[in-house]
Amino acid sequence: MRVPGGGPNVDPAPARAVSGLRLLVADNAPTRLGIRMALADTLTICAEAGSGELAIRAAMREQPDVCLVGREMLGSGLGLLRGICRSAPDCAVVVLAAEQVAEDMLEAFRAGAIGYVPGALSAERLQLVMRAVAHHEAIVPRSMTLDLLAALRDEGTESSLLTIREAEVLKMLRRGHTTSAIAARLQIAPVTVRRHISELVSKLGVADRFALISSGPPPRYQPPPARRNGQ
Repeated sequence: MRVPGGGPNVDPAPARAVSGLRLLVADNAPTRLGIRMALADTLTICAEAGSGELAIRAAMREQPDVCLVGREMLGSGLGLLRGICRSAPDCAVVVLAAEQVAEDMLEAFRAGAIGYVPGALSAERLQLVMRAVAHHEAIVPRSMTLDLLAALRDEGTESSLLTIREAEVLKMLRRGHTTSAIAARLQIAPVTVRRHISELVSKLGVADRFALISSGPPPRYQPPPARRNGQ
């Protein structure tokens, strides 16, 4: 697994491996231009797309090695990621996310992505991502590795009883989100969130919403606050 900005221990892939990659870029026009400028001399950009429909068509037509997808392109769902992965099963999909959100990262991986990186990458960092892809490595932001480990730890336990949406609601509850916040984040009605919570209470055999939260896994590790000078 590669962490963007890994430092001197990041071994560069052979230049030949990177230059042989064919890239599809699915994002807004300014981002596509920046990626083109950063990578045009490094690999082949076989297609660009400014919409989900065009991205899936391009993936099917070109069968690229890598697809960089802007998070904003995904909207409220992950149908685009699944569509690209179905259309080009050998394509390594990397999500460019302006805001790094743990739930987004986990959903993207479940939908078939192999990487989730900051959208505002420098040309140097973007080339490191391409080298990691050339080495068939997953790419995760350093700050989010604990979220990924926590999700892997939880797999196969209570989550196996739940639908994907119920698991999403449960995780957000345990992270302190209110019903209205969950509804806004998942773009569903508050009454639908409450219905999911009722199903969770029933499936997990607890008394109420508060028991759902308190019966969850231990809190994630939180790094200590930075010390002030002189302390």
